[in-house]
Amino acid sequence: SVEQKPDQSTSMERTFIAVKPDGVQRGLVGKIVARFEAKGFKLVAMKMISASKQHLEEHYADLSSKGFFAGLVKYMGSGPVVAMVWEGEGVVKTGRVMLGATNPADSQPGTIRGDFCIQVGRNICHGSDSVESAKKEINLWFKESEISSYKSCSESWLYE
Repeated sequence: SVEQKPDQSTSMERTFIAVKPDGVQRGLVGKIVARFEAKGFKLVAMKMISASKQHLEEHYADLSSKGFFAGLVKYMGSGPVVAMVWEGEGVVKTGRVMLGATNPADSQPGTIRGDFCIQVGRNICHGSDSVESAKKEINLWFKESEISSYKSCSESWLYE
């Protein structure tokens, strides 16, 4: 079989990254994808989706008690989202660092949010905050059949 699952004996992992409606509308999908590719992470799934209110409420269920929850769900449903699964060693933590602080005003230059956005309500991307939430988010947004498993030709140039 050509399929190859991430090697669980090493620190290979998967994360869920989504370009939010503002990032899609502003034409930043390619720039965000390019940063993850340049870092050396492997894209294993990607699709554009207009998520339902119910889907978004499930995704952000941990924030349901917050005052901004209804506005967040409405905003996330206001346009298409580009949902992705990235794979690599330490990809959850590194992906969060690459995105920058949730509030762009606190994000360092060189991060995605630090370079491309101004307000927390329009922070262009979402990234899983732990391996556990990544698994949950990936399962919510993708069927197993939509996730590609393959050995990248650049793997030996990225990992010892």
